[in-house]
Amino acid sequence: MSRRTLPPATVGDVLQAVLQRLDPEQELRAYRVWDVWVQVVGPTVARRAQPSRVRNGVLVVTVATHAWMQELQFMKETLRERLNARLGVPAIRDIFFVAGHVDVPAEAEPPPTPPPGAPAPPVPLPDLDDPALAATFARIMGAHARRTRAATSGKGATRPRRRR
Repeated sequence: MSRRTLPPATVGDVLQAVLQRLDPEQELRAYRVWDVWVQVVGPTVARRAQPSRVRNGVLVVTVATHAWMQELQFMKETLRERLNARLGVPAIRDIFFVAGHVDVPAEAEPPPTPPPGAPAPPVPLPDLDDPALAATFARIMGAHARRTRAATSGKGATRPRRRR
């Protein structure tokens, strides 16, 4: 008797076959919604609404306030379509909004405000090959800095312009 030997299967192929048998409708892809949520809804909405669970194609989203819940209700179909497009399969068939606590992700702290009278930080400009253009920008930046200092110090910030 001769046995035909098959080449060894990769772990990925075996897992794919097992998942296909366990989840033929590929509902597990719906759980990727947590990975794509911020990109789909944007940071403003993501600070106020977060997915909490998925069951049978229904995504339950916890929303911080009733006003945002109403706003998202108007956007429900668009959100569902955009999520499914991002997931690659029509895994989300409906979205249900509930009021609750939303964990707001930590945001980067805004830069400190300089004290009154402090010079404004320099604005980075690209290197300019044209010396005349570079000189013009330098004059503009100098004039801006002088006016900013005069305005914050209370000294006459408005002066008549010099004609050239």
